[in-house]
Amino acid sequence: MSQADIPVNIQLFGVGILKSIIIRHIAPLTADAVLDKLPLILRGRFSFGSQKYWTIPGIEIYKGLNQSANNQLIKGDIVYNPKTDELIIILEDQIFPHKVNKIGEVLNNIELVQKARNGLNTKISKEKKKIK
Repeated sequence: MSQADIPVNIQLFGVGILKSIIIRHIAPLTADAVLDKLPLILRGRFSFGSQKYWTIPGIEIYKGLNQSANNQLIKGDIVYNPKTDELIIILEDQIFPHKVNKIGEVLNNIELVQKARNGLNTKISKEKKKIK
């Protein structure tokens, strides 16, 4: 983990917490726009019956694609989809129908998302710094 990576928690209410990082250098404008909105509490859901990704719609940052936008996604990627203004947590390797901006990665507990139900409140917040 680089010093520029920002640790965040993704809390699935009643299910658990995913430790994650926002990797600013991949898509700095999009990552900063998301970080400026934190903490976010929105309802997450699976993508129309498929359990290939968990989507959190209504982010309201409206950033376009960046130069490193990609459609080949890996399990654990956190991406922003500018076409639908949503954050997406990728649950299995896949090729997306269009390009999205990768902004981070889930570091652990990604299997907890499979226990979630559609409409579950999902909170994304910066990890609190520990005082030494």
